[in-house]
Order: sequence, then C-alpha cells, then structure tokens
Amino acid sequence: MKTQRYLKNVVVFFVLICVFGVSIFSGTASVKTYKIATTTSIYDSGFLDFVTPAFEKKNNVKFNFISVGSGQAVKIFKNGDADGIIIHEKSFLDELKKEKLINGYTAFVSNYFILVGPKDKKDLFKKVKSVHEAFALIRKNNFKFVSRADNSATYIRELEIWKLAKVQPDFGGYIKSGQGMGMSLNLANEKKAFILTDEATYYKMKDKLESLDVIYQNPKEQVLTNIYYFAYSPKKAELSKFASYLKSKEFKNLVSSFNQKFFKKEIYRAVK
Repeated sequence: MKTQRYLKNVVVFFVLICVFGVSIFSGTASVKTYKIATTTSIYDSGFLDFVTPAFEKKNNVKFNFISVGSGQAVKIFKNGDADGIIIHEKSFLDELKKEKLINGYTAFVSNYFILVGPKDKKDLFKKVKSVHEAFALIRKNNFKFVSRADNSATYIRELEIWKLAKVQPDFGGYIKSGQGMGMSLNLANEKKAFILTDEATYYKMKDKLESLDVIYQNPKEQVLTNIYYFAYSPKKAELSKFASYLKSKEFKNLVSSFNQKFFKKEIYRAVK
C-alpha cells in the first residue's frame, strides 16, 4: 500500500515538473541575435552601446556590432556576414540599393568632422577661413598628418578636402594609419600630427589626447557635415522595427542623455 502511494507521489511529482517546465520554457522566447557592421567612429564614441540596450530589452534581441571602416563594413554586408549596416557614406548605400541588397536606408543621427592637431601649432591657423585652406597650409609646411587610409567614410571625406585644397597628399609628413578612428587619433597624438576626425570620437577621447586640440571647425561647411545611416537586408525585414526606433522620441531622448552625460553639450544630433 505504501509502495503504491509512493509511486503515485513520484508520478505526480514528475507530471508537475513537466507541466511547469513546459510553461516556463514556452513563456521565455529565445533572444534573437543580429550582426550589425558599423563604422568605427560611431562605435568608438560609445554611442551605439548607449542607445541600443533599451531597444534590445524591449524586443528581446541582441546586436553584435562589427566595428570597421565604412568600406569594410560594406564588404562584410555584401558577403552576407552582417544583417544590418551603419555607415556615414551615402554613396555606398546608394550602391547597395542599386544592387538590391537593401530596400532603403534611414538617416538617424549626425555630427561634424573637425580638424585636430598639435596644440603648439594652433595659432598658425587662426586666420584660416575654410578646412581646405587649413589642409593647404599643412601641405605647404610639410606638417605631419595622419590619414585613416582605409576606404572609410572619414578617409573619403579627407580626400574630398585635399581636392578642394587643390593639392595632393603626397608629402613627407603624410602618415597612413590603416586603422579605425580611435586608433588613428592615438597615433596622431603620439606623432603630434594633424588628423580629420568626427567630433564625437575626439571629445570622448580628449582626456587621453594630451598633444592635440581642435584646430578648425565650422558647422556651416557642407563638406564637414557627417550623417550616419542604418540599412538592413531584405531577408531581415524584422529590423524595420529598429529603423523605426531610430526615429522615435525615445531614441531622441537617449541622444540628448548621451550628449549630456559624456560631453555636457550637443555633439550628436538626431536627424528629423
């Protein structure tokens, strides 16, 4: 009799485990992971790690960011090794759209490119009226200049400015880093060289860049405007939710919070 009761209790126990086990697992959806190839500048500033967790938590997803130059990000995306892409070179996105690898793209945040360089040479640029005039002065004096030289959007913009200056970057002081924004800024600091950078990465790293200071900045110069875009593979249509999030009030509030926390001024600007 006791044996039967014992067996009955054991059966009930296992039935309860099965029932509650199914309930627990059916109520907890697995986290969906997406790979996003992103330009180093917006990643090195810490911006993405600040604004994405709210979306990840709400939608039970996880973003794995692959931080490279814009050109390399495009290659990764084309090879199918990323589900989405964040870059700041619109011509690359137009190419992807033409090849039907994306349906469109979303402009979501902007900042500006600035020229930084050795503190002890700042006074030499006081009368400069444009960024290409500053570049011409660097070339004329054979000052050290660190170039990303990595087919990134920043490098492409740098080449545009050299073209506007009507000079070639073929002088002795021209240093090719082949690295991302953060690494290139560190090299410029080490070499006491000039460099074109997005303002966010520079200001985020400023305390460690003892040799450098802002040499030239002008938000009114079109060539210095820096807009970031998000696009995704048509095979990952669910990422349209993230594109919508990047236009939401919640996202805009996070942009403001990031600026206040790390810069105490407006550096990133949500695109309307």
